[in-house]
Amino acid sequence: ICEELKPLQTTNKPFDDAEAMRLLSEELEWRGPIAPGVCAPECAEPDGAPLFASISASPIASASLGQVYKATLHDGSEVAVKVQRPSAMRQVATDFAVLTTVLYGIQSTGWGNGDLVEITDIVAAGVFEEMDYRNEAVNAQRFERSLDFLGYVSVPAAVPSLPPTPRVLVTEWVAGRHLSDLSREEGTRMTNMAVDAVTASLVLTGFVHADPHE
Repeated sequence: ICEELKPLQTTNKPFDDAEAMRLLSEELEWRGPIAPGVCAPECAEPDGAPLFASISASPIASASLGQVYKATLHDGSEVAVKVQRPSAMRQVATDFAVLTTVLYGIQSTGWGNGDLVEITDIVAAGVFEEMDYRNEAVNAQRFERSLDFLGYVSVPAAVPSLPPTPRVLVTEWVAGRHLSDLSREEGTRMTNMAVDAVTASLVLTGFVHADPHE
């Protein structure tokens, strides 16, 4: 089962790059090029100053709700640029609407000892809140602070000069390797650290990362 689920992490089809550049321009209110030679469709000032010194031609990672580009700031700093899929909000809303309908039908039969629809509503509210990347940035820093006592948990910091918007998040770039690329000893050490961090958040801090994966 784990092997079948792994492609959901690594093989999501990215959405159109031109649409991503349009969203970047719109969300960050940038009228010029995104990077030298890279303009959003209908760029207002194609000869203006570029937002980034460079940006990858295609996303370096793509997930179900967004994709990430690698970019370089004008001071040479490397950053990760996360752009939400244009259809993400509609997709999630549809999923929860279907789930609510199904659970309402189940609940109407008398099955269960709780209000399944109310529980779904609470979960949906949390998901929609987190889809606003401004909340994600705030929660990421809070999560890091909550586990500071472990001594090894860190979170990529948002770039102050490019504050997060509802659909774009620019953070520092953190180099790393996939778990499958680690040696057995490295993988075991990382797994143990991850288990300790998850357990600490569940048992000690109460502030939980709800989407942990490789």
